Amino acid sequence: MKFTAKKILVAAMAAAMSILPMNANAQENYKFNVEDYNQKVETPKYLVGGIASQALNMILPVSVEARFFAPHYNMSVQSDDIRYNGGKVDLENDLGFDSDNAPEFIFRYRRMTLDYIHVGGDGERNLTSPLTFDGSVFNAKVNTKSSVDYLKLQITNPIVSILGNGVDWSYGLTGMFWKGTVRGTDSTGNYVSRSERYSVPVPTLGVGGHLQPLPSLKIYASISGLPLGGYGHFYDFEAGIRYTPIDIFAITAGFRRIEADIHHNDDSGKLKMNGPFVGIRADF
Repeated sequence: MKFTAKKILVAAMAAAMSILPMNANAQENYKFNVEDYNQKVETPKYLVGGIASQALNMILPVSVEARFFAPHYNMSVQSDDIRYNGGKVDLENDLGFDSDNAPEFIFRYRRMTLDYIHVGGDGERNLTSPLTFDGSVFNAKVNTKSSVDYLKLQITNPIVSILGNGVDWSYGLTGMFWKGTVRGTDSTGNYVSRSERYSVPVPTLGVGGHLQPLPSLKIYASISGLPLGGYGHFYDFEAGIRYTPIDIFAITAGFRRIEADIHHNDDSGKLKMNGPFVGIRADF
């Protein structure tokens, strides 16, 4: 059997460890070193958890809300391409338009709110005067469809906040997108379908306030809009309550009124939507 220098050294170290006694302090130090090593091994887990927590805080808070909005809807338009009896067209009174209920969806991220409403409906009317619509003239019975997509982006900033009560101000941009369609027999005797589209962007400023009489109940009101001078005006008013039975879920109810009156040269448009709403909200 051959003994190399490496084998002899290993055997000597093993023998020395077996015959040297380990005192109590050494044992304690040994235990401490093992535990300290285990803690160091676990450190990356805590580090990963901390990074995940910070990333989550960067994403949140987020809330989503779905509403059932039941507005009374009225709109009138006038332009070179849309005229009734030589003047503006009232969709409800002149064309028999009847609106459906309006679904509404709201997304909130920190101080930003994105609000979307869709209102649509149809109507039917026997005309008593000529209707000009997208280059065609209608004199008899017509069927109409109309829809409005309302999109509002708003940033809210607190002015004062005390124990859940506060006042804030906001700025943002609102867009209203209208599409109208008329079907019927035109002045040439042909059955035709004609459509028109209009879009109006409006920058807005607003103010609002909220009270919290109970930890689970909040009462709020807000108004935003902009006077447009000779071009008309626009405003959006809302008042309601929010009941939060659990931290991540809330029930909302209230009243909302949206009004736009826009003029430009010979073109004009008026939109009014007002009515109650109920909704559910989830906070993350």
